[in-house]
Amino acid sequence: MALEGTIKDFGLPDIFQLIGLQRKTGLLTLRNDKETVTVIFENGMVVLADSSSKRLEDRLGNVLVKQGRLSKERLDEVLQVQKATLQRLGHILIAANHITAKDLQTALHMQISQIVFKVFRWRDGEYHFAPSESVDYDRENTNPMSADFILMEGIRMVDEWPIIEKKIPSMDLVFRAAVDPHLVEVKPDEDEIAIGGGSKGGAPSNKIRLSADEERIFRKVDGSRTVQSIIDSTGQSDFEVCRILFDFLNRNLIAPVGRAGASKESSGPSEAPTRVASPAIGYILICAATVLSLLGLALQATTPFGVITRPALLKKNLLPDGVTHARLERIDRAVVAFHLVHGVLPGSLSELVDEGLLDRTFLVDAWSRPYHYETTENGGGYVLEAVDEHGKKVPGSLIVRAVARDRS
Repeated sequence: MALEGTIKDFGLPDIFQLIGLQRKTGLLTLRNDKETVTVIFENGMVVLADSSSKRLEDRLGNVLVKQGRLSKERLDEVLQVQKATLQRLGHILIAANHITAKDLQTALHMQISQIVFKVFRWRDGEYHFAPSESVDYDRENTNPMSADFILMEGIRMVDEWPIIEKKIPSMDLVFRAAVDPHLVEVKPDEDEIAIGGGSKGGAPSNKIRLSADEERIFRKVDGSRTVQSIIDSTGQSDFEVCRILFDFLNRNLIAPVGRAGASKESSGPSEAPTRVASPAIGYILICAATVLSLLGLALQATTPFGVITRPALLKKNLLPDGVTHARLERIDRAVVAFHLVHGVLPGSLSELVDEGLLDRTFLVDAWSRPYHYETTENGGGYVLEAVDEHGKKVPGSLIVRAVARDRS
């Protein structure tokens, strides 16, 4: 089975799902105008991924350096050895006791995940899957990733990235802590609470409690590191780090400084004359600030995920509407995948779940309302749309597709 086409016509989630369902072995090549990514599958599992923008082993070495597991000088030496012997970088590092096998496995998993998940954000491009009898990869240190795992994470990113990018549009952004770092502590997990005999309903604390991963990222927000630097140093994916930073911004724990390398023209001395404010004006401003603070706390109590002085994300329909339309598009891709495999359209959306092409949670929108789906009279197409509780079409949600043209 040779599978090829454009990403606009057949989405990446469906491509991965088809290869996973049919347990195919081979090479998937994804190409757009900036980059070519290759993903190797074995029995439907992702075992390797590489990019034309930077070799996997170059990425791997840089990550190990940024994580403090390897010095830059040592990496340069090992790269010279690799160039002369053509051995895998990981094999050389482990043989020389520069890193442990676990270090390599963790770094490999992260780098392969980074490459694969990044293509889920592509808007266009071409794909080609070439089946083969066998593939070559580092079997000792690679943990194969199932298509289901990649789909779950990939779809989650597709749904949430547009919202995150509204506040973190570039990896060159720099943030600073907006609260006293001494007020931040790692919150205990359920096991620690049980062992220590503590309870969730104990005395209130003025500490800001974060998970271990959140706390580690918060400590790296120092007013000089870029988002990309934080990602590289934590060993976590772009999505996970940006998702946590997005949450910090919503909770007013961090604040933007600017972009790395941006000129600080506004920080120079001002030539404007200095004005001396009277004490009375100062008292008035203090009172006004107090009133505004109390008002802000009252508003925050009704919209806990909102940001004071900014529109609350969950107060409006931005997030639910985004989820509704993302699920609608996901159903559309699953229907196309079903048609590609079986040659006919599903009689109902539940058949997509039975076939393993879709999770049952995707059959309803963000308000738990089922989507409307029906095939055309000649069976050559279908209509898919979101409807409200009265069965009326939600504006802007209609999808009409003629699958006969897709298969030609």
